[in-house]
Amino acid sequence: MRVKNLMRNSFFSVFSQIVLIGFGFVSNRVLNLRLGEALVGLNGVVSNIISILSVSELGIATAVVYHLYQALAKQDEREIAGLMNLYRRAYRIFAVAITALGLAVLPFLQLFLKDNPFTTDYVRIIYLLWLLRTVLSYLLSYRRSLLIADQQEYIVSITALFANAVNYSVVIGIVSVTENYVLALSINIVVEAVSNLWISYYVNRRYPFLKTFRRQAVEDGVKKSVFGNIKNIFVVRLANKLLTATDNVIVSGFIGVAFAGLYSNYCLIVNALINIAVALSNSLQPGVGTMFAAKENEQGEGMLRISTFLFFLLAASAGCGVYAGANFFVRDLWLGERYLMDLSVVRSCVVNFYVLVLSLPISVVMGVTGLFERERNIAVISAMLNMLLSLGMVKYWGIFGVLAGTFAAYLVQMCYRIYVFYHVYLGKDMGGYVAEILQYLVLGAAELWLVHTISAPVYGSGGLFRFLLLCLVAAGLPLALNLLFFCRSERLHRIFSMVCHGNKSA
Repeated sequence: MRVKNLMRNSFFSVFSQIVLIGFGFVSNRVLNLRLGEALVGLNGVVSNIISILSVSELGIATAVVYHLYQALAKQDEREIAGLMNLYRRAYRIFAVAITALGLAVLPFLQLFLKDNPFTTDYVRIIYLLWLLRTVLSYLLSYRRSLLIADQQEYIVSITALFANAVNYSVVIGIVSVTENYVLALSINIVVEAVSNLWISYYVNRRYPFLKTFRRQAVEDGVKKSVFGNIKNIFVVRLANKLLTATDNVIVSGFIGVAFAGLYSNYCLIVNALINIAVALSNSLQPGVGTMFAAKENEQGEGMLRISTFLFFLLAASAGCGVYAGANFFVRDLWLGERYLMDLSVVRSCVVNFYVLVLSLPISVVMGVTGLFERERNIAVISAMLNMLLSLGMVKYWGIFGVLAGTFAAYLVQMCYRIYVFYHVYLGKDMGGYVAEILQYLVLGAAELWLVHTISAPVYGSGGLFRFLLLCLVAAGLPLALNLLFFCRSERLHRIFSMVCHGNKSA
């Protein structure tokens, strides 16, 4: 594995996410204070609906990238070009399919927006702009997958950082001056399209054989394998979208669009950290995929355990930091007291965040090892469990019922993936890895309780300095305790060894 590329990709992915977090909070503050929480709720619901519709992509991206790892390892230019040509043709078809599905949903939008204060025409304009943005991304963005598979994700990260920074600045500026969100969203579409065109230009320059073999077809065996995987990946994508994108829709439909706006503010905080964790997991994917493609299963399993430990450190520190500071941040520094939610809601969001982040490494491994059929099964089970529990409990427990359903789904999903990878793929005992996961869960719960007891005394009378001190203590204390607890563990020693020898293969 090219550790240097891994670290470079990780750095730029995380750096871009951190910068965009700052832009995101400023943008969301402007939307809340200038246009109201109902607009924030509407925007969140519409984007989630479009996200669910996007499963018509069928998962060909995952299937093609899985084969690109092997083609890149062999440096087979014809096969790489053939896979990208297949990718291009498929995405054109999917763009048409998403347009048709999106227009079919248009007449029923009001069903997802309880107590909606906006006119039907305004809601439809926002929805159609989001739909156009998604369709254009399918037509223009497929080439970035080749850079990601070739461990050049940092180029994608830098381009996305620039485009998103411009887009956030447009929203902040236009909404602050004119309160015209439709105009801001329209400009966002143009900026995103230009960035995707630049990526396409760069890929064509970097891989000139793509133009030479523009009509190259993939071999029948490869095509059969790709489309054989697609049927499983499609179900996985649909189920995962239902798992991750329906909470806001359920809250909006059963509790109210304004409440969904308040919840969206807290989701922005948690999702900012999730995006950092996902960026890290995505940067791991090409290197780990190369390991398993080369049948280096022992090294791959070792990387899984190391990366899970790293994600535990991240989840514990970030989760405790959010739990300690979220309400103080919302009330005193960001939006105001009327935007507060109960601390128990924050706790539930943090618990879900913790389990989700802890399961990211095993999720990456499931994707790069081609266990698509098994992943399909657990994705369906998790989505159904989440929907049934959330819909069954939202009437009685409100937002807590929705979050409890999501927690149960995440936990079941992680347990099943561990079982499949160890017993089915590796054919070895999973006891050691399960013991580590249980250890992380117990430590995380204890550290969350500890941070809960010190939050109010550390924050004291408030202010920016005391808030920063609270965040430093709440995030730093779990990290220090965990490093002390694991100071003699092989996991920590291997991480230090990788960092010190970053130019060598792991």
